[in-house]
Amino acid sequence: MEPQERPLALWAVPRSVSTAFERVFVEREDFEVFHEPFSAAYYFGPERRSQRFAGETPREEHRYAAILEKLLAPHDRPVFIKDMAYHVSPIMDLDFVSRFTNTFIIREPSQVLSSLHRMWPDFTLEETGFEQLHRLWRLAVEAGQEEPVIVDAHDLSSDAGATVRAYCDALGIPFDPEALSWEPREVPEWRRWEEWHTEAQQSTGIEEIPQEEAPLPDGLRGAYEHCLPYYRELHAHRLRA
Repeated sequence: MEPQERPLALWAVPRSVSTAFERVFVEREDFEVFHEPFSAAYYFGPERRSQRFAGETPREEHRYAAILEKLLAPHDRPVFIKDMAYHVSPIMDLDFVSRFTNTFIIREPSQVLSSLHRMWPDFTLEETGFEQLHRLWRLAVEAGQEEPVIVDAHDLSSDAGATVRAYCDALGIPFDPEALSWEPREVPEWRRWEEWHTEAQQSTGIEEIPQEEAPLPDGLRGAYEHCLPYYRELHAHRLRA
């Protein structure tokens, strides 16, 4: 498949300003946007990898194959997907990544972990996402379709216009500066994970985030040390506006 025929995927780690980035594609309206479709398989499907929502009955439509079929079916507009890399860990291989134009968004690990801890104090190491994001990036490089684009959340928040323009230029898609600002509103596609996206719904654009490392809650030093090497390698290959 040619790049323009493959869904454009933004693979993320949690709390990485990825939903605000996704909001740009919601606002520009020339893409059909899917919000974390594989989270349904990871948490709520018959093949679910996590028991976090064990009380909910698994649903057949949340199988990985069913979700992938829906994403790859013909659509009236190009498809943009934002999802966590760890959500696709059970099916992550060369065949899978070759079906997408793969891009990535990262954020300094202490900021990810401190924010994630506020939402899910019992998060697993896999839910931190860095190892799986790095693995998916390596597969995308191996697939050799195009140079995978990596956006750093700090670059994005510091100069959203230049970063989004560089992202679009790298992918050969039009840049729409008007999509960088919006009116606060609920986004229906975010309803399943609404409590995670309150700020993104109430915002009017991509807001600047702190550049310095965040204080780590007790007990998270090991998780931080696990994530840091993956972040550093990805950061070294990041898009430079």
